[in-house]
Amino acid sequence: MFIDVLSDPVLKRDGNNILYTCKVSYIDAILGTTTKVPTVDGMVDLKIPAGTQPGTTLVMAKKGVPVLGKASVRGDQVVRVQVEIPKRLNSEERKLIEELTSLNKTKTVNSRR
Repeated sequence: MFIDVLSDPVLKRDGNNILYTCKVSYIDAILGTTTKVPTVDGMVDLKIPAGTQPGTTLVMAKKGVPVLGKASVRGDQVVRVQVEIPKRLNSEERKLIEELTSLNKTKTVNSRR
């Protein structure tokens, strides 16, 4: 018996694991967030921890493909976090980022004393 598996434009299969790339804003990567991600069972919430770095891999245990003949055994869904950095900032955003940079420099200087 053969089973045809249709390809998905978003989810990629790697054995019994599912691979997915999740895009988040740099603000959400810094502060953390919860976002909806697709799985083979439908949309689920994924917690993006505060301080998530670009290219971080998060594992959603048992959200992958069921093992043939063992329906209770499943692979994982592996989510690669892609942090989106804006190419342009409006004047207010730029001002706020510059203030944050200034605060960070002050904090760094004070921590060295």
